Amino acid sequence: MVDKAVAVLASLATTLEGRTAIGQEGGIPLLVEVVELGSARGKANATAALLQLCTNSSRFCIMVLQEGAVPPLVALSRSGTQRAKERYIPLLPGFLSFLYHLLSLTPKIYIYLS
Repeated sequence: MVDKAVAVLASLATTLEGRTAIGQEGGIPLLVEVVELGSARGKANATAALLQLCTNSSRFCIMVLQEGAVPPLVALSRSGTQRAKERYIPLLPGFLSFLYHLLSLTPKIYIYLS
């Protein structure tokens, strides 16, 4: 059941309304938890959703960082299934680089968001 719910969230994350709903209704901690503890399919879909959230909103990307997404994403890049590596791992270096860049700008971003 969790895998199906995360697949729906990954689909919703491709739209502005979906990303807004995920970010505002507490979906980010859930997605990070699935990347850390979920099934292979759940991890792949959660990673795709987080990528959509981060590439389209610095505010949501900061929330992803605050939820501790980087360690499980790095772990996934090292030990994910072959399918996950083929589909999502090529995205992770750019994703992690983007997260790192935002982390270096975080104090400035907080000033703009306040």
